[in-house]
Amino acid sequence: MKTFSFEGITLHYDIKGTGPTLVFLHGFLEDHTMWSSITPAYQENYRCLLIDLPCHGKSRYEKEICHLSAMAQSVAALLTDLNIDSATVIGHSMGGYVGLELLKLQKHHLILLNSNFWEDPPEKKKDRDRLIKVVEKNKSRFVEQAIPGLFAEQNREACKADIERLIEGAKQIPSTEIIAATKGMRDRSANYELMRHEHISIIQGESDTVVSSNLLISELSHAGSPIPFRSIPDCGHMSCFEKPQATIEAINQLLIG
Repeated sequence: MKTFSFEGITLHYDIKGTGPTLVFLHGFLEDHTMWSSITPAYQENYRCLLIDLPCHGKSRYEKEICHLSAMAQSVAALLTDLNIDSATVIGHSMGGYVGLELLKLQKHHLILLNSNFWEDPPEKKKDRDRLIKVVEKNKSRFVEQAIPGLFAEQNREACKADIERLIEGAKQIPSTEIIAATKGMRDRSANYELMRHEHISIIQGESDTVVSSNLLISELSHAGSPIPFRSIPDCGHMSCFEKPQATIEAINQLLIG
C-alpha cells in the first residue's frame, strides 16, 4: 500500500486499474479490503482508489475524537495530491458520512451505500456512549458481538468466513481509535441541505437493521428533491458481502445514470 500524510494523519491507500476514478470509503470497523468482492468488476475501466480511513486498517489516529470532517479533509488532500478533481465516491455506512463531508470540500458524485444523512437521534447518541464503555472494558467481546449483527440473519452462515475475517481485522484497531471514531459519528451533524445536491444517490439493503429502509424513505421525503435510489432484496447492512453481484449491478445503474 501507498502512504500519504496530512496534518498528522497518515493515510494508507491502494490504487487499482485505470480510467475515471472511483473512490471507495469503507465503514466503521472495516478497512479497504472490504471492497475486494466489488473492485474486480471495475478495474478494467476505472481507477479504483481504496483508502484506509483514519482509525481503521493501517491508518492510525491519536486524537480523542476523530471528527468526520477531519477524515474528509484528509481524503480531500489525498485527492488533490493525486490530481483527482472529479470522481465517483462510494461510501459504505460511516464512509458515506465521510463522503457527505467531502462534498463540502470538493464536488463529486456520491453513492451512499447502507448509509444515511441525518444526525444521531438522542437515543442513538446514548447507544454510542454505551458502546464506548463496552469497548473500554472488553474490545474483543464488543467486536465479536457487533459485526455479525450487521448482516441479515439469513445471510450469516453463507458469510461466515467474511464475518470471521472482519472480526479479526477489527480486533487489530486500538480501542482508543474505535472510541475516537465512535465519538466522531456521535457528534456529526445532519446533512439535509446536501441531499439537494444533484449528484447524490443511494443503495440500501431491504433488511438493513442499522439503517432502516422505512426510516430512510421517510427522511428522503424531507430532502426536497428526488434522490436516485436502489434497494437490494434479502440484504442487510453489509451489501458488498451479502449480495456482491446485486451491489455491483446497483452501482452500475447509478454510474450509467
